[in-house]
Amino acid sequence: MGKPGYWTLVVLPAFLVWCGPAQDAAAEKGPPALNIAVLLGHSHDVTERELRNLWGPEQATGLPMDVNVVALLMNRTDPKSLITHVCDLMSGARIHGLVFGDDTDQEAVAQMLDFISSQTFIPILGIHGGASMIMADKRSGCCYQVD
Repeated sequence: MGKPGYWTLVVLPAFLVWCGPAQDAAAEKGPPALNIAVLLGHSHDVTERELRNLWGPEQATGLPMDVNVVALLMNRTDPKSLITHVCDLMSGARIHGLVFGDDTDQEAVAQMLDFISSQTFIPILGIHGGASMIMADKRSGCCYQVD
């Protein structure tokens, strides 16, 4: 590769960064949107239809951004299924937050969700069952301690 080819490789990326994205690409994005996932363990109180009707456009009037709610029911809340559902959900869509509820009374659910939240930087709110249990304080010097 001669000198012109070398300078093209050096200058072209800098030029693209300096120019920024095309104006048409920015216009196509539209207003910002907030994607919230609601994931509930199998409950006899809530049906799939009721869960899908939790949030509609009429509740979002007056908000400065669009709010999209992705609502799902989970039949099994064992650790493997829980991690699989949450990871599939987060990898399949851009999620900004997760609301989780289940019918168990196991603190392990809250610990798993805490770990997933700390690794993905996505806030997870436990609202029912094991997900909503208060965990013991973390030891001083622990790698998961939040100051």
